[in-house]
Amino acid sequence: MSETEREKIKLRSTYLNGVALIFLGLGGLGPAFTLIHSLNFFEWKNLVIALIWLWAGGMSSWELHEMAARNLDRLSEPK
Repeated sequence: MSETEREKIKLRSTYLNGVALIFLGLGGLGPAFTLIHSLNFFEWKNLVIALIWLWAGGMSSWELHEMAARNLDRLSEPK
């Protein structure tokens, strides 16, 4: 594997990790915090919705992070 290909793999993995952080922040934590700070947070419906958004953002973020890790594993393959 050439050095150029190795750097492309590293760049793709870094990009995927960045997207994973965005999914966690904007897709999971953002809506959850918005619902938590709403006036009616202590209603069960809002709590459940906040937890669902947090779970969905966290799981999609984790999957993107794992894709980046699998991409980096290609660097250790024999030439």
